[in-house]
Amino acid sequence: MRSGTIVVAGLLTFVVLMGSGCVSLEEYNRVVAENESYLSRIQGLEAQQEGCVLGTDGVRSQLADCQIQNRACAERVAVLEAARASLLADMERLAEQVGQAALPVELNNALTDWAIRRSDLVTYDPESGVVRFNSDLLFDPGSDTVQDAAANQLRTLANILNSSAAENFDVLIVGHTDDIRIGQPETLQRHPTNWHLSAHRAIAVEDILKESGVPEARMAVVGRGEFQPIEPNRPGRTGNPRNRRVEIYIVPAGSVRMSGR
Repeated sequence: MRSGTIVVAGLLTFVVLMGSGCVSLEEYNRVVAENESYLSRIQGLEAQQEGCVLGTDGVRSQLADCQIQNRACAERVAVLEAARASLLADMERLAEQVGQAALPVELNNALTDWAIRRSDLVTYDPESGVVRFNSDLLFDPGSDTVQDAAANQLRTLANILNSSAAENFDVLIVGHTDDIRIGQPETLQRHPTNWHLSAHRAIAVEDILKESGVPEARMAVVGRGEFQPIEPNRPGRTGNPRNRRVEIYIVPAGSVRMSGR
């Protein structure tokens, strides 16, 4: 309707001007050409407007889908946060119990002697009953496959845990990383975050202990990612080797709700 109005206006202008005898044919042609140009531009803008309306409808549909997905994710996060809070409460209670109860002399001596022999790979704190492995010697960067030499030492630890001196104790395996983000695409496929990597490494240690005879019912695994460093990480997310570790807590049986993996 608007386009047609412009053309009619142009024709009326021509008639009036021609009637007055003051407009040439050349001037008329120029006016008509301008009207046609305006008409073409208006038609183009009308087409763009129609396209924008369709695009807006599509965006609204996508937004509605995203809102539904976001609500589902929020519900999943709430469930995971509740589970994490429960686990942290268990660990805090565990830390208090570990600090209060020293390991039996025979078990303590066995762990101390073993850790001294392999001080390059592992440390043992007799006051807390915690065995700490250096992840850089347990695993290759970005991997959750235990190196052969480290696997042999885990089997030695399993022998100690299977002894009569340790029969009244359970095992909590906790994986930790530094704050360096995972960047290699092939690593990201298996370990999307440091949390995944730390949990997968704890499971890998549990697998070897299980293969060496430690019952699954005596073990639990936890991934803490980068969120419990023992020393500050270097600026710029360049990490700290001491924060890359796997800790094994030897605790009184029943002090933690054990459920394997």
